Amino acid sequence: MPSTDVVTRIRERLWTQRNLTVVVAISLGLALTHGFSVVFGPDGSFLLLLAVGVVVPTLYDEYWPRYDRTWKAVGWIGVAAGVVAAAFAGLYWVGTEGLALAELPASAGAFVLITVGGIVTLGRWSHR
Repeated sequence: MPSTDVVTRIRERLWTQRNLTVVVAISLGLALTHGFSVVFGPDGSFLLLLAVGVVVPTLYDEYWPRYDRTWKAVGWIGVAAGVVAAAFAGLYWVGTEGLALAELPASAGAFVLITVGGIVTLGRWSHR
């Protein structure tokens, strides 16, 4: 049986702001990716999952000051995930319908624009 000290350390590590934001981002990414694949089909879903599950928490860590309350950080991740998913879907739709691109170039373009746009936007607003 593990000692309570080890269990306590593991629990504290799992409940850090960083780990919670990553878990929330990945969970939201899975849900948003499923919705995207229902509306648009499976093409582009992986890059949306990558954008929400990896890029969003990374941008939070790199360009946004840490909140004193974890629920605020989780809320920030939730709002950012929604914005990223909406922007990705919009850019994907413009690429496939408006520019008549194939699914792969449209989703790759949406991913690059969101990633670069997030870095530029948050870099300007960074409080660090």
